Amino acid sequence: MSKIFFSSLSFFLCLDFAFALPRFAVQNGSSCMACHVNPTGSGLRNDYGSNVVALEELPFKRWQAKGDEDWDGTIGDHLQVGGDFRVQGIQYGNTADTTRKSAVFPMQADVYAYLELHENAGLFTKLSAERGGSEFWGLYRVLPSNGWVRVGQTLPNYGIRLDDHTSFIRSGNSEKTTVGLGHEGLQLFWTQYEGTKKSSLIEFGLPFGNGFLFTASGGTPLNSGSQEMKNFTSQLYFARSFEKFAPMFSVNLMKEDDLSLMGIAGGISFSKFTWTFELDKAENLIDGKNSYAYYDELAWEIKQGIHLITKYDFFDPDEKLLTGAISRYTLGVELFPLNVLEVKIQARLSEVDRDGFTQPDPEYLVQFHTWF
Repeated sequence: MSKIFFSSLSFFLCLDFAFALPRFAVQNGSSCMACHVNPTGSGLRNDYGSNVVALEELPFKRWQAKGDEDWDGTIGDHLQVGGDFRVQGIQYGNTADTTRKSAVFPMQADVYAYLELHENAGLFTKLSAERGGSEFWGLYRVLPSNGWVRVGQTLPNYGIRLDDHTSFIRSGNSEKTTVGLGHEGLQLFWTQYEGTKKSSLIEFGLPFGNGFLFTASGGTPLNSGSQEMKNFTSQLYFARSFEKFAPMFSVNLMKEDDLSLMGIAGGISFSKFTWTFELDKAENLIDGKNSYAYYDELAWEIKQGIHLITKYDFFDPDEKLLTGAISRYTLGVELFPLNVLEVKIQARLSEVDRDGFTQPDPEYLVQFHTWF
């Protein structure tokens, strides 16, 4: 555990960034609902996310066809649509025969629609090319302080919702990036792992002033086909903007059958820098063992539309063993040349704490992301 906190301190002095809404929420001292139709973040952007953040705050050039007005996805008075599309290229090593391999593949192809039934109620649909990635739910803002009840099929609200599913606090390494260990991440929040799917749940969200937000849900499990309500997840979230800085902090709990997941997440934004982190402990994730996952990120916005990043990911599958943990270091740049385009360029290096283990070669990634 001391290695986790030492790495956190050392990376706090470096440059880190990821295009993840939690980072923007930290910058603005708000929750993810400030920019998204989904009150817990990700997916379809609302009016502020589309017309202010995406158009004015992110890119270093605003693209607009001559004579055209920007379209924010609204159709009529009650329907809004949107989409996210990502393509990624990766070059990675093959430790078995020391050769390098390259691959280009689609990372995301999602289309969203939100139908407003009433000023406080609506229906959301996400159609995804990812196996099991589609979701749908209804939202009713009936609780005090603009609180809500949400019912449908989606992921429970746990931790910071990164767009990088290979982070160890989300799903971890996939088949193209595995280093050869049995478990390389929590493998709970991405549907392409066998048995993992969206939960059918009912969620309650209650803001209660001064930047605090509490969410709780009960739903079907993420890691089995059971239709019983076995997943219970809650989060206490705080974010607020002060004169010179903006802090964020959350406490997260999940219980599913014998699996218990508990974690803290947080961050702070000051000047052009934004730091975020998450630390999770999973009990009985792997054959009755206790596991730890950690994420650390510091972003430096050099100028509008240009961001330097470093990231540190850590996963220990068994706290009782002195070896077997995996660390990953990332250095990269993220560019927003236009209000409809993001370009990520990253170099990543993984390290396995095990004697005699053939260490992975560096990985190089380029990703293009567009949205509407």
